Amino acid sequence: MVTNLFLRCFSESTTFDAPFILRYNHSSSAKELALFSISLRPRAIAISVSTAALALLISSQTFSTPASASILTSIAGTDTRTTTAPAAALVPSGQLIVSAESGGAWNIYTADPNGGAWQRILSNSDPARDPAVSPDGKTIAFRSKLAGTWDIYAQPMNGSVPTRLTRGMIYSGAPVWSPDGKRIAFESYARGDLDIWTMNADGTQPLDLTDDSKAQDYGPAWSPDGKQIAFTSWRTGAQQIFITSADCAAACKAVNLSQNKFDDQEPAWSPDGKQIAFVSDRDGPRAIYVADLTLLGLQNARRLTFSGWDDQPTWSPDGKWIAFISARPTRQPIYLVPAAGGIPRIVDNGPTVASSVAWSADASTGADNAANDSAAPLYTDKPDLAPPGSDHPYELRRITSARLDGGLSKLNSRVADSFDALQAHVKQQVGYDFLALLSDMWRPVDVKCDITCDTLSWHKAGRAFDSRLDYSDPRGIGGLEIVREDQQGETFWRVYLRAAAQDGTMGEPLKEAPWDLSYRARWVVAPGAGGTEKPVPYGFYVDFTELAREYGWERISSQNSPDFDWKTNKIGAEYWHFQRTQGLNWYQAMREVYTESEIRTAGDWNALVQSGYDPYVLYLKDIPGPALASRWNIAGP
Repeated sequence: MVTNLFLRCFSESTTFDAPFILRYNHSSSAKELALFSISLRPRAIAISVSTAALALLISSQTFSTPASASILTSIAGTDTRTTTAPAAALVPSGQLIVSAESGGAWNIYTADPNGGAWQRILSNSDPARDPAVSPDGKTIAFRSKLAGTWDIYAQPMNGSVPTRLTRGMIYSGAPVWSPDGKRIAFESYARGDLDIWTMNADGTQPLDLTDDSKAQDYGPAWSPDGKQIAFTSWRTGAQQIFITSADCAAACKAVNLSQNKFDDQEPAWSPDGKQIAFVSDRDGPRAIYVADLTLLGLQNARRLTFSGWDDQPTWSPDGKWIAFISARPTRQPIYLVPAAGGIPRIVDNGPTVASSVAWSADASTGADNAANDSAAPLYTDKPDLAPPGSDHPYELRRITSARLDGGLSKLNSRVADSFDALQAHVKQQVGYDFLALLSDMWRPVDVKCDITCDTLSWHKAGRAFDSRLDYSDPRGIGGLEIVREDQQGETFWRVYLRAAAQDGTMGEPLKEAPWDLSYRARWVVAPGAGGTEKPVPYGFYVDFTELAREYGWERISSQNSPDFDWKTNKIGAEYWHFQRTQGLNWYQAMREVYTESEIRTAGDWNALVQSGYDPYVLYLKDIPGPALASRWNIAGP
């Protein structure tokens, strides 16, 4: 059952351009609310419902720290109640050091935790990931492919020449400094699986601490006293947080701190060493937790975030804040939350997609101003204009580089160039032309759909494509894996392609378990759950979903309606579907390539309502309605 909730937020610094609609799915075991706005622009608002109260977490790029927020609810016939969320009084200090993407380039930036402008701090380092600041604040370690494979580099904050620290290890990443600054721990694929290694700060004397296990061990975190290293491991069949001695030289013993059946990962020590922040799915959605470190392991875990697919926690130097990355369908920003609990808030004024974050106590970290020039565009749009008198501005364009088993490979010429550029880039990154064969692309306006597809599809607007559902190389080795990501009550998928070259020059190792959508997984092993996780495969994979996003192509969530649910119908998974909307609604996109009379064959309001479409859906798609049709307006604040 679904209940609509109506939200009003009040703050002197709050501005909204659209009211909100929230949908509460009573069948969800996590009892989480999914958020929708009239403009369909994501808002970082989520509400966790328990039998005792409503906990409201609000953080949006449209306002800073809210004075208060109120919610009026009517859930399953209960009384209407009001919950007020207090504002945070703390002001974070220092600087965030962030790996983020802008214009297809991954670089390292400083970000003011209080909302100031970001600054790129390293030159000649693209792609740069996993930044780690030395204890004295003078040097930054990071991973990059400057020499062709992922290696660890170090570079002075005020310098421009990076020093390569690892060589011949196929893949190295996630560096972290020892508290005395003399050593660096990192993850490496040097021996056929991810292990935790240490080396001197100059790259000498590398040592494998977890060679005793063939499971993936990754994401080291050095304890503040310098004696221990925590990390994530798949040794038990689930992601668990382990700990080992930082001074071990051989036969290192690792102890499981998690001791549960859930996925716990990405440990981060508090500055006093008494607590560990980490990521877990123990309550359903992936969230940030903080637990006490005791002789019995992690105890008294408490959940800090409720908003989405939360990742990469890191403590502020004073231990009062935790920064983290929270993935959304179309962006991946950084948020801050008080370590004692409270309302997260976004760190904006910079790139909207970040992959990792560190926190430096030095607020005066220098920026490389010469490196802040805008990157060259990944492609140039050259749309085909429609002939005069056509009553629509653009033409559809035939895509000759991709073919379909059935149907026509056409796109709106406004997005055709981005697809061509994406196809070429994917071929370069994975070593084969994955997009040369597609499952679907353009659909004629008059095509009618059953329950498994949408009559008002973006395919008809020439702004969508469906990749092939699977891929195997000429030897029959599977090359496509999907990873499940549950965000704000919706299920999304991340598509990975196995690289043609397995020598570290393409892709990187997988850390998340792929999802098994086979018949056996869905109906024998886990009936009704839509499948189950598979073991993490060895080898190097390229994140196709991320490449598509960089070129403007967005994934969509899986179908989860009572009549069409991906858990019972594999077609509803939709992991193969990508679309480029450019901020348009469906009718606006259709009008770019069709006349109103042509669209009416598929987009007649009365006919769509009679076929089962809810009027609010037609309103969101901007379908012209009759004069007496209800306008789905909700009073805003």
